Amino acid sequence: MTPVTFLTAIGLLPAPTMVIAQDIAPLATGQRVRVTAPSISKVPIVGAFAHMNADTFLVETHGDTSRVPRAAVTRLDVSMGQKSNAGKGALFGGLLGGGIGALALGSSSLCADLGTSGTCALVGAGGGGLAGLLLGVLIGSTSKSDRWGSASVDRLRVSFMPREHGRFLLATSVSF
Repeated sequence: MTPVTFLTAIGLLPAPTMVIAQDIAPLATGQRVRVTAPSISKVPIVGAFAHMNADTFLVETHGDTSRVPRAAVTRLDVSMGQKSNAGKGALFGGLLGGGIGALALGSSSLCADLGTSGTCALVGAGGGGLAGLLLGVLIGSTSKSDRWGSASVDRLRVSFMPREHGRFLLATSVSF
C-alpha cells in the first residue's frame, strides 16, 4: 500500500464515522421501536430497543429478545409518545349517535301521527349526535395509540478491517 493510498483511507475515516454516529444517536436503550423486516417477520416487530451493533438490532418483546439483521430491516420507527383517541371517538360517536337518533325518532309512530317526522328526525339527530359525541369522547380518551416517527436504518456503512501482509480493507456502501 502506498503512503498516498494509506493517508487517503485514513483521511476518509472520520467523516463516515461521524455520519454513522449521527445515525445511531436517536436510539436509546429501552426506547419503544417498530422494526419492519419482511424477510424476518410478516408483521412489524414492536418492542423496547436493547442494543445495536454493526449488523444486528436487538429488540425486547414480551420478555423475549428478537435478533434482527440490519440488512433485513426496511423501515425503523421510533415511538414519539402516545396520543389520545378522543377526537376520533367524538367524530364516530357523534355520527353514529346522530344517525341512530334520526332513524329512531324520525320513524317513531308519535311523529308519524303528528306529521312532523322531518322535524323529529332533526331533533333525534341532534340529541343522538350529542349523546354519541360525549360517549365517543369518553371512550376515545381512555384509548391511546402510539405516534411513530421514522428513523434512519442505514444511509452509510463503512468497514475498515486489517488484512494479511499489513494491508487494510476499506469498504463503503451508500443508500438513498
